[in-house]
Order: sequence, then C-alpha cells, then structure tokens
Amino acid sequence: MPLADSWSKGGVPLEECLATPGLVEAEQLFGRPEWRTYDLPPGWGDADAFWNMWKSRLAEVVLVLRRPDGRLILQSKRFYPAGAYRLPTGGIRPGEELTLAVRRETLEETGLAAEISRFLGVLCYRFQRRGEPMERASYVFLLEVGPGPLVPQDEAEQITAFREVLPSQLPAVARQLEALPGDWAIWGRFRALGHWFVAESMPDA
Repeated sequence: MPLADSWSKGGVPLEECLATPGLVEAEQLFGRPEWRTYDLPPGWGDADAFWNMWKSRLAEVVLVLRRPDGRLILQSKRFYPAGAYRLPTGGIRPGEELTLAVRRETLEETGLAAEISRFLGVLCYRFQRRGEPMERASYVFLLEVGPGPLVPQDEAEQITAFREVLPSQLPAVARQLEALPGDWAIWGRFRALGHWFVAESMPDA
C-alpha cells in the first residue's frame, strides 16, 4: 500500500490552497482538479530537507510534462542522493498567477515551451514547524511538450540529468523516493505523495 494512503484526508480545501491568484481561471480553462488534503506525520516540518522546500514559498506547481510518445519527464539535481529522480516542481512567486507560474517554471527547468492540457490536482498539506501549524499547497498540471532537447535555463536549480518514464512506472519512482535513507528520508517520502497522485490520476495515459 502506498504510504500516501495513510495520510490522505479527502478533499477539504485549506486556506493556503485557495489563496493562489488565478486558481479559478485555471479551473475554468483546464478543468476542475481533484482536491486532496494530507496531514503529514509529526516531525516532518522540523526536518531540514523538507523545510528547505517550503520556508520561502507558500505554494508550488508540479509539472507533469508529457512527450509525444506518452513518456513523462523526470529530473535529478546535483545535490540529490544518487539515483533520485522526480517530477519537476517550482515555487509560485508572490502575486504570480497560477498558469503563468506553470509556463515560467517549465521554461526555466527544461528550456521547452509547453501547452497545458489538464489541471490534475490541488494537494494541500498540514504540518507543524517547531510546534507552529503550517499549510502549504502543490498544484499539479499535465502539460504537452515536443520532442526537443531538455536544456535547463536556471543554473541555480542545479539540474544535472533527466529521465523519461511511462505513467505506469510512476509507482516505482514513488517507491524509490520513499526508500531514500538518512537525511533525505522525509523529503523522499513527501515527494512520493505527488507521484502516487499522478499515477492514480492518469493510469491509462
């Protein structure tokens, strides 16, 4: 059973999940997303690898980038554990509209323009940081990209490699993330949540 099944609490929108500019417009253009809320385990918010993702952002976009042959693009970064790959993500800037963030992050992380196909999901997270309740959100989009080469535009992201996998391979990617050891364990288990969600959302894609 995916670890995600233990933490999903259904579709109750959280305040931070509703606060991103352009959310309503994105739903109108690309379909109503599935909403999920996760109560994350105690101690997660105090883990450095987890908190480093969220300390400067309230929300992010998850980019499900689909090639013409149906494969999805994964990335790895210089500072990741060996063999760790995941779906690209990127922070939404203050005041930035949701679909603009999606297109900007796609270009920065891959060098490719993309067409948004579907608004797949809104993943809301509740956790505590040093005893203080926190909320954060991921907005998941399916995008169609061409066959061109992947050339990251933002050197600060330290992207070093890409892989392309079929949607049916995402559960294996999630399990690899869940199995990361040491200081990366909580980060990997958190990042696996989005991969399980995408695998469930497009099983026949």
